[in-house]
Amino acid sequence: MASSSKRSKVSKGSSRNENFLSKDNETAYGRYSASKITPSRILIQSDIDFQILPLFSSTQLSFILTLSHSYHKEMFLQFLSNLRVTPECTRLSSFVMQQKVIIDKEDLGTFLHLRTEGDRLHSLIQEADISWSMVNDTLRGNKDKVHQPRVYTLLQNARIIQHVLRSSIIPKAGDRVNITPLLSLVTHLIMTNKPFDEAQLILDYIHNLSDIRHPQTKRKKNIALGHLVCYILEKKYNLIYPEPPTEEPIFFTNASFRSLVHDPTVEGEESEGDKEAPSEPAPVPNQNAFNDIIQRFDTMETNFGQRFDQIDLHMKTQEDRHNLDMAWIRGQTDYINQNVAMINSYFTAFNPQPPPDQDPEA
Repeated sequence: MASSSKRSKVSKGSSRNENFLSKDNETAYGRYSASKITPSRILIQSDIDFQILPLFSSTQLSFILTLSHSYHKEMFLQFLSNLRVTPECTRLSSFVMQQKVIIDKEDLGTFLHLRTEGDRLHSLIQEADISWSMVNDTLRGNKDKVHQPRVYTLLQNARIIQHVLRSSIIPKAGDRVNITPLLSLVTHLIMTNKPFDEAQLILDYIHNLSDIRHPQTKRKKNIALGHLVCYILEKKYNLIYPEPPTEEPIFFTNASFRSLVHDPTVEGEESEGDKEAPSEPAPVPNQNAFNDIIQRFDTMETNFGQRFDQIDLHMKTQEDRHNLDMAWIRGQTDYINQNVAMINSYFTAFNPQPPPDQDPEA
């Protein structure tokens, strides 16, 4: 009875959580829950003085740019922890609230009204024949043949589009000074009215979040787009978390675009006031000083990134040295075990008799 009770306790303690398909997924949940959530900003055009949505008229992104949906982060964490992706990354299967769910490209077209045909940008960005001179001509007005990462060199519309993309659709927390090649390419296609596979862009982004589950990932990414995933699960499977939402939408404001857009009405109002009561002109901002601040910020960010790289390299070196030491110790242990086995086989085969003067029975 006692042994039976012990066995039942052991089996009960070793059982996995019913919200996960495997122990590995349950372990991955801990890594996802330790990551920060980057909320996507929602654009309500009627609340913004600047015309932003017309810049995206060549795309089908307007729905997700304006989609305001609250959700519970536990639901999104379960989806990521149990996530499985097909090799071509056109279907996401998972396990949420003890129910198997599937989100495929057609679902993004049906529920989010995204374009499901065109170039796959995550694959296109890896090709070596991208004409960066054409991209730079669209984004910056120059024809440099290499990708330029600085945001402050972008033209006005390019700055607005990339700002919306990195705040809503391709969330990137922290670095607002540099622009990634993928973000540059998407901005270029939007400005030149060239269609691309918008649904695949979202699927690839969510797939890349799978890196967080691997122990080799030293620096955790922020997780995002939970409102899109939970919105589809609610519409397709009627899945609603029983507790109140923890993630509320945040919205773009005029302040989000004031530094990116030159508003001619302000200048007109000031010129009319000057006719009635002339006043001293406002001081012109020192562009050189502004660029100097940007450059110093870039330098600080670069040094910070280099320091992280040094720490990663040091940890990798220590790990390699530890593996070499352990391999040497295992080799020495094997050598000793072989010698002991050889001595044992000698005594077993020949059974040598001790000398008479050392025989304990003599």
